[in-house]
Amino acid sequence: MSEDSTTDVSRCCASCGIAEIDGIKLKECTDGDGDLVRYCSDACQRDHKSHHEEACKIRAAELRDELLFQQPESNHLGECPICMLPLSLDLKIVLICCGKLICNGCAHANQVREEEASLDPFYRKPAPSRCPICQESLKFTPDELEKFMMKRIKMNDPVAMNQEGILQHNEGDHNSAFEYFTKAAELGNLDAHYQLAALYRDGHGVEKDKHKEMYHLELAAIGGHPTARYDLGCEEWDNNDNAERAMKHWIIAAALGDDRPIEFMMEMSEEGYVSKDDLAAALRAHQTAVDATKSAQREAAEKYKRAAELRDELLFKQPESTHLGDCPICCLPLQLDNEKSCMMFCCSKVICNGCNYANMVREAERRLKMSCPFCREPSPSTKEGVDKQRMKRIEVNDPVAIYEEGVMQRQKGDYSSAFEYSKKAAGLGHVDAHAELSQMYLDGQGVEKDERKEIHHLEEAAIGGHPTARCNLAYYEERNGQYERSVLHLIIAANLGEDASIKLLLKSFKGGLIDKDDLATALRAQQAAVEETKSPQREAAEEYYRKKRCR
Repeated sequence: MSEDSTTDVSRCCASCGIAEIDGIKLKECTDGDGDLVRYCSDACQRDHKSHHEEACKIRAAELRDELLFQQPESNHLGECPICMLPLSLDLKIVLICCGKLICNGCAHANQVREEEASLDPFYRKPAPSRCPICQESLKFTPDELEKFMMKRIKMNDPVAMNQEGILQHNEGDHNSAFEYFTKAAELGNLDAHYQLAALYRDGHGVEKDKHKEMYHLELAAIGGHPTARYDLGCEEWDNNDNAERAMKHWIIAAALGDDRPIEFMMEMSEEGYVSKDDLAAALRAHQTAVDATKSAQREAAEKYKRAAELRDELLFKQPESTHLGDCPICCLPLQLDNEKSCMMFCCSKVICNGCNYANMVREAERRLKMSCPFCREPSPSTKEGVDKQRMKRIEVNDPVAIYEEGVMQRQKGDYSSAFEYSKKAAGLGHVDAHAELSQMYLDGQGVEKDERKEIHHLEEAAIGGHPTARCNLAYYEERNGQYERSVLHLIIAANLGEDASIKLLLKSFKGGLIDKDDLATALRAQQAAVEETKSPQREAAEEYYRKKRCR
């Protein structure tokens, strides 16, 4: 029979054989094999189902695998909406204000642009940071952040819903997390499918369900989620004993830039489970994906981030003592109140009032001449003698003497000289000199006002154990919306015995920025630091000077 005289089988009803002619329309099979058979009615499909059910299942599985093992064009994050380069899997920033994901390179470039473009020449202060997409301020209080999240959720933003789901999951509210993930997944968020798979795997908020876990993992993987893809590979390898399907999953995940399948495949290659060709193909695909995410802007951001991390490690490390250190005679920590210690110009040692008072008593009892309690140098009886001792110490580059000279020059109004002395003392490692420089940059005394340099010297002083500098840094962090960092500064200052930090921590507690337990710990640490500075000798000196002031 010729082709022209024969009706194509696919144009005929698989049950009754009626052809798709004379106005008769055939419908595709709804069980997954529409490209193989068609039916003229639902009744025909039901009648024929028993003859074709197995073929339907086989074909449906084939179609699913065709979709499942198709290499996605990009990972589930897509491209940065600013530079249009693929987003890296680990270097991304979520903008809560507008629900956009941008790369760290564009975020860093925006920060640099704002600082450079908005600096006032008379008062070098950077403008508030704004979103590079919607220009909304990025400085949120915790309450404002929650309001933004709820606003985006009400607008059916899938990114905000997924973020809120993660937050609820971390807080242990798995039922709410499931609701947010479900809605975000329905709106097309691929990470929400992955989160749902984890909930069904662990039985959080829902009953454990392997079928639904795999369903959501597959949807996430089809959309380009490399972690979901890697997990599917592990499932095939560990539980289904299907190395071929596992390799397919891992090669696709590697081609999306995921490191883990490469590491696993290299281990399996050494044991002979993975061929060299498969490993080489995965390595090439992985490197291509990683290279596609690189740019000079992102590399600059990464260097800046690493430098900032190292700086923060140093900045938020608890100092062993305050910048004053210990009294060199009794070896107890010096008190923060400057009136409870004195500096010896002869040797530049700072002595606690307790040891100084004990030396005075000893000299009075033995009728000795007044001398330094540390180096035993006779105390000068005139101002000229004191000045001579101080200048002698300055000539030998004594940072304490240089700093004290800077303070004196500043009090006289000679800010240029004060700046030079303080700068030299800071260069020699004097912590108080850094605090002095920060104040001069704040007030514009001897230098132009410069907030960046002010903060730099505050940080140097804080690292050296200066609690007042810590409190000042806490103020700036709070002003910039960095509430967690602000509280960390205040806790460190409290651990050093600073009273002002406790008042600020109580204020932070009322604002919900620190919990009750952390506040109690800080209070105990502050009290312990104060107790360490006490001694009977210092109490006796305190009583002596109190009576002397009352006379």
